[in-house]
Amino acid sequence: MHPDDKDLEISHIEGGLHTIDKKGGDAIVADTAAADYVDSSIIITEEENLRLRRKIYKHLLPVMCVAYITQSLDKGTLGSASIMGWQKDVGAVGQDYALTSTLLWVGIICGEPIVNQFVRKLPVAKVLGISIVIWSALVMGLAFSLDVKPVFAIRFLLGFFESSFSPCLVAITVQWFTAHEQTLITTVWQAMFAAAGFASNLIAYGFYQLGGDSNAKTKGLYTWQWMTVVIALISFIAAVIVLVFLPDTPVQARWATKEEKVKYVERVRTNDQGIQQKVWRSDQAREVLRDPLPWLLFGMMFIQSTVVGGLNTFNNLLIKNAFGFTTSQALLLALPLAVFQVILYFLIGWLGTKTRQTVYCMVGYVMVNIAGSIVLITVAPSSKTKVGLLITFYLMQCCQATNPSMYAMLSRNVAGQTKKSVVYAIFFVGWAGGNALGPQLFQAKWASRYINSLYIHIALYCAFIIDVLVMRWICVSRNKKRDALMQGQVNAHAHAFEDKTDLQNIEFRYSY
Repeated sequence: MHPDDKDLEISHIEGGLHTIDKKGGDAIVADTAAADYVDSSIIITEEENLRLRRKIYKHLLPVMCVAYITQSLDKGTLGSASIMGWQKDVGAVGQDYALTSTLLWVGIICGEPIVNQFVRKLPVAKVLGISIVIWSALVMGLAFSLDVKPVFAIRFLLGFFESSFSPCLVAITVQWFTAHEQTLITTVWQAMFAAAGFASNLIAYGFYQLGGDSNAKTKGLYTWQWMTVVIALISFIAAVIVLVFLPDTPVQARWATKEEKVKYVERVRTNDQGIQQKVWRSDQAREVLRDPLPWLLFGMMFIQSTVVGGLNTFNNLLIKNAFGFTTSQALLLALPLAVFQVILYFLIGWLGTKTRQTVYCMVGYVMVNIAGSIVLITVAPSSKTKVGLLITFYLMQCCQATNPSMYAMLSRNVAGQTKKSVVYAIFFVGWAGGNALGPQLFQAKWASRYINSLYIHIALYCAFIIDVLVMRWICVSRNKKRDALMQGQVNAHAHAFEDKTDLQNIEFRYSY
């Protein structure tokens, strides 16, 4: 992260700034959401800023977590069902299980270009809430699909409507939190992925005990069907919570006074990213094509997701088949795995916030995965080694735990509402594309240790490291050039709400 970012942020909060444009009048405000709530002369003390932040934590952050844990819980349902007899019950053979995962991500790829324009133009909380309602209905349909063909169709539609989740939450994060706060905040709601894994496997274990290894029906349904129904109902409840309690922008928060709304808008002035602008600007879209940073963000996300998509899809099968545990043991062992993921999420979030070196923290985490892959390749499973292999697999969740840092690299380093909508779409297409490809790297003929898959993963880890280091070099270089051009002038963030892109606004600073 740029070393002066914190000082710039504090100077705005403590001293209060009045923004003047070149013509001598008040600065232009192009931001449609913030237009009536911009007041650069306002003074926000550190104590007041802390109070405002705590109020956001109380009212906003829990709802964001509910949304993300629901999405993650639903998406992980099939992973748990895969070792509860689902494949036999629906007639899935060969690569059918891997294809169900791939189709989910194909649906997301199709949805991202559309949904990111919805996020730019429509109330973001409503887009998210309605998506959860539709998603919940589809999960309920999945529970009663006993043939693999309708499962393929439902998984594609699930992906299409899931495409709104992450873009909506990233947009909300940018609206409410400063660049310095975003790494830790993104970590909090991203950690719900691991929490959902814990909950999903706990629910699966409970229902599995009803049928046992015989997979007998209980009251007319297989145990995995009961599990899926319960998760769908939980999702419906979450949809109601999001639609009722999540505001579309800071200025629409019912729990904030008008004075507080102005302060919430001014808190994020130093981001130089605005709140919301509904007008499409073709020049910003064209800028994406010539700016290397969005494509490096895409590469980072695609590479990491290719690894994680395969590991997440096959983790229960790896624990059961590759390491030699029973079905019940595999479900139970996935519980501490989820807890460990949460720890890794918060550790990298804390390290990134503390050191302000997001990229270096990601590189360190990925090095752990390289070492873990080498161990899984070289150590054969046996009764003596399976515990050690399991611990190694736990440590390899480090790659998954880089997610919040990658999202923070996206949210902090792109400005201009049209440009953001395009870059977000590209980024999340990379996320979906990687996850779609990832399971296909685990070919059935390579089971049960998937040695070839691990060799491919090592190459991907190296490519990831090169990508993020190049991205860091670009961010550092751009910041240095801008500091030199400003010749020691105070960064007043005068163009924060003028809908300028990060390349157009000399006051914008990149974080790394």
